[in-house]
Amino acid sequence: MQNYTHLTARELEHKWLELIGRPIPPIGRSLIIKYLLWYEQARREKISPLGFFYEVKQAAHNASTRPKATLEIGSKLIRSYCGVKYEVEIIAQGYLYKHKTYKSLSGVAKAITGKSWNGNIFFGVKK
Repeated sequence: MQNYTHLTARELEHKWLELIGRPIPPIGRSLIIKYLLWYEQARREKISPLGFFYEVKQAAHNASTRPKATLEIGSKLIRSYCGVKYEVEIIAQGYLYKHKTYKSLSGVAKAITGKSWNGNIFFGVKK
């Protein structure tokens, strides 16, 4: 596998045309390098680049169809925010944070940040 990080912009453009056969799109240098490495890998694996993309897309789809975790009483949600670790316990009445009970995760998120948040998003919980 080639290292493209040392190449100049002109050399990257030439390599792009050589491998891909069309003009380089207006994207950043790091994306150009990543795409060239990906394209090179697809060719090495004898997979068409579109077939390679399809396989990655299918794998991502299959991973997203896994059953989601359920929130059970006694579970704890841990979230780091602004360098501080916050812990919320799930109780029968709602959510316990700093010895105070909240009806929703959004209320806990607001107590932590001072701003309105979707609590499920803030804590990374999927319903």
